[in-house]
Amino acid sequence: MSILKEEIHSSMQGLCDNVLELKNVRFAGLISNFGNLYVGGFKEGITPYENDETRRSMYMKFALESNFRKDFDDSFGVFKYSTIQREKVSILTIGICNYLLLVFVEPDVDLHALAGRIQSMIDENKSDSH
Repeated sequence: MSILKEEIHSSMQGLCDNVLELKNVRFAGLISNFGNLYVGGFKEGITPYENDETRRSMYMKFALESNFRKDFDDSFGVFKYSTIQREKVSILTIGICNYLLLVFVEPDVDLHALAGRIQSMIDENKSDSH
């Protein structure tokens, strides 16, 4: 791995680690355009609701949906984030470069406030790397 790739990988893992430190966060991971988990994972002590195969399929579906959203960038502007509320878990997806930050939280979390907080972390991470 090149030095630049190592720095980016370390920076993105650091971002996921910081998100995992937030209250009520279950999972934080960076998903590639192809649906592969690049960095991140579950908070220590958390048991996933789904098995590994189901998670890989889910990552691919989130990546695919994110790629379809880009079709509307010219009309609506660049995708920032989306939220999904479910009974057992809420999901936040945030676009970062060519990746998707996927965050699973407990269902009662204010996702819009969380998105703002995570966006601040991303902005700080960008300014620290320059």
